[in-house]
Amino acid sequence: MAANIAKLMGMLKSPDIGERMEAALELGRLRPRKAVPALLEALGDGEISVLACWALGRIGDKKTVGRLAVMLISAKSPEERHEAALALGRLRDAKAVKPLLSALKKDKVAKVREECAEALANFGSPEVISALAKAAESDKSELVRLQAEKSLLHLRLG
Repeated sequence: MAANIAKLMGMLKSPDIGERMEAALELGRLRPRKAVPALLEALGDGEISVLACWALGRIGDKKTVGRLAVMLISAKSPEERHEAALALGRLRDAKAVKPLLSALKKDKVAKVREECAEALANFGSPEVISALAKAAESDKSELVRLQAEKSLLHLRLG
């Protein structure tokens, strides 16, 4: 198994995009913590960054919160920002709240804001509840408003 993990980590640097994609997907399925540094490096590979982000969220190492937060706030691709929000929600680390709130309020893409609203259902601070209530009331996207309402309900019901 360890040899397989090492091989997959090496495949993340392959010139073949198919191999890199396969490696990121398989590492996400297997969830080996020792693959975290290689996957963090793969976040810089625009062709597989979304898959690397997905894999990091599945592995669940809270040391990745900072890099995922940067991706959520600054990635040009909405797919990368969306996947970063999803991963941050899975990590359930309080350090994720500030970037998730920022993206919920400021991201121009509704699907990203929707994912932020869903991720924030894992955090019940007054600041989160207030931001979700505001999004439920006034976000320009119906999908975001509905997800914010759903997240608020989740927080109320525990």
